[in-house]
Amino acid sequence: MPISRLKDKINEYVDAVSQTHDQITITKNGAPAAVLIGVDEWESLQETLHWLSQPGTVASVSESEADIAAGRTFGEDEIRAAYQVPRRTP
Repeated sequence: MPISRLKDKINEYVDAVSQTHDQITITKNGAPAAVLIGVDEWESLQETLHWLSQPGTVASVSESEADIAAGRTFGEDEIRAAYQVPRRTP
C-alpha cells in the first residue's frame, strides 16, 4: 500500500489490523518500507522473540516435539494425580 493511500485512511487501517490480526505492508516509491500491525500482534512477536532468544528454548521445544511424536505424553488424570489437583465439579 502506498504511503499516500495510507495517509488518507490511517484510522480505518489501524482498526482493521487491530481487529483482524492482519498486516499491511506500506510501500514508498513502490518498494516495501514498513509494516503496520496491531499492538497485540506486536506484543506476541516480541514475546516469541524473547523466548526464542533464551538459551535452550529451541532444543527444549524440539525435544518436546520428539516426545509427542513418540507418544511419550501424560494424560489429564496422570497430571492431576502427580500435582494433587482435584477435578472440578460442575
